[in-house]
Amino acid sequence: MEENTLQESYPTYMKLLARLISWLFHPLFIGVMMASYLLFWHPSYFLGFDEHVKIFKLITYTVNNVLFPGLVVLLLKGLGFSKSIQLSTQKERIVPYVASITFFFWCYYVFKNQPGNPEIFIKMCRAMFFASCAALMLNNYYKISMHGIACGGAVGLVLLTIQDGSIASALPMALAVIMTGLVFTSRKIITNHSWFDLITGFLLGFLCQMTGLLF
Repeated sequence: MEENTLQESYPTYMKLLARLISWLFHPLFIGVMMASYLLFWHPSYFLGFDEHVKIFKLITYTVNNVLFPGLVVLLLKGLGFSKSIQLSTQKERIVPYVASITFFFWCYYVFKNQPGNPEIFIKMCRAMFFASCAALMLNNYYKISMHGIACGGAVGLVLLTIQDGSIASALPMALAVIMTGLVFTSRKIITNHSWFDLITGFLLGFLCQMTGLLF
């Protein structure tokens, strides 16, 4: 009751802006941003790749990691298994998590077996698979934030590119941190997520990306 009262106290324009930010930085879209960062922004990982090849890789990633999971969510809504595509309850998130695990693993497997893909790109896809598996297990106990997981993964990925010395600019990290702040604020305004949900989600996504170095 206290959380609902707090949410209603925000001005309408602020709640609309929070919804817009939540959709623009949807967890699946953040994954596309991470892939685009490695494919098109980073100066060396895909150096020498033809532009059409990079675009095709991004399309492959988007189809597997965005389109297919999104279709599963829409199908569940259409069949009446979930009340909305926002997946507001833990129960509604079970099947989408399982679907994401399946498609994320397939995406990782495809890129792993394609010759020439940079190791960090493959590890990014594998980390997303690990994070979705862990999120499914934690979903049994509380509603961990999927937005938090995605933001943590983005920050972790950028940090890895800084640690290996392949990029010196601080701009990608600054943008990732600003995005995280905007997303966390938005999720607090329009959802019943607690700070625990958001922070543990962030830590999960971050650690899954970082531990990719160990395997």
